[in-house]
Amino acid sequence: MKIFSFGNLSERTNKEQILAKVREAVMTKDENLFKDVNMQVDTWTPFKEEDGADFTFVERFKENGGIFVYFESKENFLDAMKQYVVENQWEPLCSTSKKMEVIFKDSGIKLSRDYTTKRKKTVSITDCECLIAHTGSVVVTDKCAGSRAAYSNADVLLVFASPSQIVASMKDAIHLIKEKYGSGKPSETVIISGASKSTEIDNQLVIGAQGIKQIALFLVEEE
Repeated sequence: MKIFSFGNLSERTNKEQILAKVREAVMTKDENLFKDVNMQVDTWTPFKEEDGADFTFVERFKENGGIFVYFESKENFLDAMKQYVVENQWEPLCSTSKKMEVIFKDSGIKLSRDYTTKRKKTVSITDCECLIAHTGSVVVTDKCAGSRAAYSNADVLLVFASPSQIVASMKDAIHLIKEKYGSGKPSETVIISGASKSTEIDNQLVIGAQGIKQIALFLVEEE
């Protein structure tokens, strides 16, 4: 069996000198390290102009594992939801969103505001602030959702949105929220890019172990 060593004294001295230089470089604080970084320029790879933000968002949202469904009208959406609720066993369908309460008011679909009851599957539906094309992400705040429980306690998250809510980048999303709420900004803004993922269990990737197990987006044309 061959045993590897660090060699003679001179070799060890050289190694110590190298390590000392490495430590010195790591500990050195260079205030000008990022002097050439332009914080106003997007670092994301731009999407093709011929594709547009709408197409890019859909593709990247689906790549993140999201389910995407498009509707030409609110009536078509409500008709489909009546079927989805039964087929997927989404009762009770939970929501604290004021917008969702208005949309579902005369639909015959009852919405529950109870996110505390322990059940096998908690299904939540909410509207959102915007959709980010570059990352395929959904931006939700506690103001539009009505409560943090609407997105933090859900096993299945259903999101209602319109094409006009698609923005190009994260910077655009932040600007939109600032413009919308001003000084009364939300206490919590969450960017959701697919179902939750964790590697805490035996370093194995597990989907939905902690948080949302499934996310679906209903993109509904505005009337």
